[in-house]
Amino acid sequence: MGLFGKKAKLSEICRQVVTLAEDGVVAINDAHEIVIFNQGAEKIFGYAEKEVLGRNLDLLLPERFHVHHGRMIEEFGSGEVAARHMGDRARQIYGRRRDGSEFIASVEILRIGGKDLANRHFAAIIRDVSHNRKTEEDLLRLAATDPLTGAFNRREFTAIAERESLRSARYGHPLTLLMLDLDHFKELNDTYGHAAGDKALQRFTAICSNALRNVDVFGRWGGEEFVALLPETDLAGAQIIAERLRRQTAENVLLHKDQKVTFTVSVGITVFRPGETSVDPPMNRADSAVYEAKKLGRNKVFIYRNQDGA
Repeated sequence: MGLFGKKAKLSEICRQVVTLAEDGVVAINDAHEIVIFNQGAEKIFGYAEKEVLGRNLDLLLPERFHVHHGRMIEEFGSGEVAARHMGDRARQIYGRRRDGSEFIASVEILRIGGKDLANRHFAAIIRDVSHNRKTEEDLLRLAATDPLTGAFNRREFTAIAERESLRSARYGHPLTLLMLDLDHFKELNDTYGHAAGDKALQRFTAICSNALRNVDVFGRWGGEEFVALLPETDLAGAQIIAERLRRQTAENVLLHKDQKVTFTVSVGITVFRPGETSVDPPMNRADSAVYEAKKLGRNKVFIYRNQDGA
């Protein structure tokens, strides 16, 4: 077989590879018109090849990316690199399907024909990674939350609280902390069983999640202890919220194996002091306030105050 025959056979092999590849392969000319749209791209985007050939690549992108994407292609076309992977945590790439829905994409872009404007083309190898990113997000969520209640776990709550404390200190805004400790929880477990105790923790989490504001942060500190961070909230405002949580908890009735289970909560309140950016000192004060609430007979709210009343 002569050289021409070998080239023709190789060209046919390349055509078959592109056509049958599971990944989407989309190529455009220098006018950004689609010239190749393989079977993988048909599955990803929902278009038939004949519907997209000759149309602008913007068809496959959410409208908000049109201007930016055109500029990006021009910059890539004049650059030194002929292949580049696009998309990361800071700038995720999205595609738009025929039905208008969007998906997260992994995209490898290629410049074909060098920098010669007359013969230059661009190709993209595309994968729909929405499922992978969802799995990643699920794993991150699981690492940040308590598996029993779904509230933030201690580590995540601490990280968020310290970020909020830095913001509070920078702008001089109030930031208040609640510690919430379920009363007589050991007796509840001993009387009704640990399954009832678990339900009580879950119910209490639901009460707090529904009663707290969207800006508030709620977490399980450990055992029957929970914490809530209240941004932009002074002691007076925090007391109103704490009393609401205490009252709703006391009024709640939990049904377990045809038995009515009730429980209460003691709440300690403290405010972050000016310039305080560590969560440890306010947590210690809130813990002391909970202890005082227990001494008063439980089912109480107690505010930690300095000698000057702050």
